Amino acid sequence: MKKINKMLFLVALSVGIFTTSCSEDDYTGASMINYSSPTVTLSTASTNVVVDESAIPEDGEFLIPVTASISEPVLADIHIPLVQTGGTADAHDFDLGTMIITSGTTSATTNIVIYNTCDTGVEGNETLTVSFADNIANAKMTPFSMDISIENDWVNDVIEFEFDWSGELTYTAGVPAEVTIDFCDADIDFALADNGGNVLGYIAATASCPEAGGFSGLPDGTYFILAEVYDNPFSGLGLTDTMPITTTYSHCGFDTAGSFVNSVLNTATISGDVIPLATVEISGGYNYTVTPW
Repeated sequence: MKKINKMLFLVALSVGIFTTSCSEDDYTGASMINYSSPTVTLSTASTNVVVDESAIPEDGEFLIPVTASISEPVLADIHIPLVQTGGTADAHDFDLGTMIITSGTTSATTNIVIYNTCDTGVEGNETLTVSFADNIANAKMTPFSMDISIENDWVNDVIEFEFDWSGELTYTAGVPAEVTIDFCDADIDFALADNGGNVLGYIAATASCPEAGGFSGLPDGTYFILAEVYDNPFSGLGLTDTMPITTTYSHCGFDTAGSFVNSVLNTATISGDVIPLATVEISGGYNYTVTPW
């Protein structure tokens, strides 16, 4: 009996020790490290920005830096996406970045990007209000809002052209050996003339092949695109093979676009010749109709 009582005493003592131990630990699984959410402050040069879209190069960008800062480093990365909270601009007009303050650092910067996209060639002013996303889990956010005005009160009246005569020709030069010539070795410039035959200036006049350029700001009327053969090194070879010129044109923000091929230039064309490629009709200041010859 004494042995049984002794065993019961030992069991009761063990249970008491276990119970006491449990009472000192809530077993919540929480970390023993006391994490304190940092306060994040966003800053930028100005919270009211005016962007002139016409000053942004075509397909270019205007960048507005925004910086997120905390007072001291933390152990976990903090992701802070920027979001649109108001305004009339849409996703084609801008891009909003995300700031990531990595562990061990105290700041990060991203850019609000404003695009010149030519969604439409005649566009009114737009607005954009930017703040931070509302799901920043591990930080306290200081209030921040930024207003951007995108000025689009302009008309894109620039019509762009590319002229390409690249190609090769292989021929027998009076002996069994074959010779290959590169059409881009011919230097061709491209000019614009009015209805009276007066040359108004060059659209593209470099040594490049293809050539690219454009024009704008002309009165309504009829105009002519001319190919001026500045130098044709093949004209003395006794060949008469066609050197096609492919003309591609587009008017950013409008439906005016197309491509055509002229076959009026050949290897025998002498330097100094001027060849008409197309007629351009302008109406309303910026409506273009291009008709190949």
